Amino acid sequence: MDDSRARRGFAVIDFETTGLSPARGSRAIEIGVVLSDRDGAVTEEHDTLIHAGPVVGPTRIHRISSREVAHAPTFRQIAPRLVELLAGRVIVAHNAGFDLGFLRTELLAAGYTPGPVVSLCTMQLARHFLPDSRRSLRACCEVFGIDLRDAHRASADARATATLLECYIASSGDRAWWDARLDRAAASPWPPFPAEQVRDARSAVPSSVSVSDGRAPWMPREIARAAAGLPAVEVGPRVPTFV
Repeated sequence: MDDSRARRGFAVIDFETTGLSPARGSRAIEIGVVLSDRDGAVTEEHDTLIHAGPVVGPTRIHRISSREVAHAPTFRQIAPRLVELLAGRVIVAHNAGFDLGFLRTELLAAGYTPGPVVSLCTMQLARHFLPDSRRSLRACCEVFGIDLRDAHRASADARATATLLECYIASSGDRAWWDARLDRAAASPWPPFPAEQVRDARSAVPSSVSVSDGRAPWMPREIARAAAGLPAVEVGPRVPTFV
């Protein structure tokens, strides 16, 4: 079995951003990636804040501060590892058009052109699996009893979306429908990130940060908060949000 077939599965992504439109200059400031096998069972989870400048957008929603992203890697630095995680997989998101728009824009800005994208949108799939439910992530999760904690954090939303996907697959009577998409993605892996750009991304990492695996490290929110001298656990009231 070739490597693309061995890695066949889903990559669920979620972005937190400075605004709603990459075409209008909005940038990604956090990404969560959850990898699942062909049955939707979670196998890996990854997340990082992203430094895209001092402007972080609606902090009251995503609760990311400029102090945190100041210590985070840029998208260009995280892009090589992100491409490794996504290549050969079906990319899944809730409201996929939003996340795929940011993904493509940020990858192109980082000097990488992705290959064919095979994607699924759990919000659109709700029309089939949850015809009587509202389409928000929270509403879909409530139907299946999925606990959506810390909404509007990329890792939390990606994990909830991955669990929702697993519920869809388990309740589906058509295994061939899912396998056809997995096969198509596995047969169209993305090209590797250019080696010189991988070296450039790695060389831009501060010398105090270990890159033992040869790749620029990702920085989850907890680590970024510690680097910024902020409390490990967020304190104070949160503004109610709707997912």
